[in-house]
Amino acid sequence: MVVDSSVIVKWFKKGEEFEQEGLKLREDILSSTMNALTSELTRLEVCRALVKAGYPREKVKETFATLSEMESLGFVTPVRLAGLANEAISLILGLNLYVADSLILASAIVTSSTLLTEDKHLLKAEVRKMMNARKLKVLRLEGVYRD
Repeated sequence: MVVDSSVIVKWFKKGEEFEQEGLKLREDILSSTMNALTSELTRLEVCRALVKAGYPREKVKETFATLSEMESLGFVTPVRLAGLANEAISLILGLNLYVADSLILASAIVTSSTLLTEDKHLLKAEVRKMMNARKLKVLRLEGVYRD
């Protein structure tokens, strides 16, 4: 499953909607119950979201270190940007997506994976329709972790 920064940020930012579901996902990833892929930019996107929310510099640095360690230990597999450019430009042109959104969506397409996101741009009907046409899914945390 490809996991978007809008989901990963819930591991670090308290009070987020679906925070508990996000933490459950982190548990599943760290226990190797779930395989997680993400774009190479995701660590930076999460850190940018925390900076934007006013988090202290040291906490942001710790977050970056934690995510880097999760990658180096194999809990999260980054999808290389070099293999995503052609798909990403098609998504930018076809769906009018931001670069980061096009890259995470391209990561799901190139790896034939479900995309897990809370990003409103990636939850739009036209994105879901395009993914469905490719026999792929776009899910939200509540769709994965229902009580």
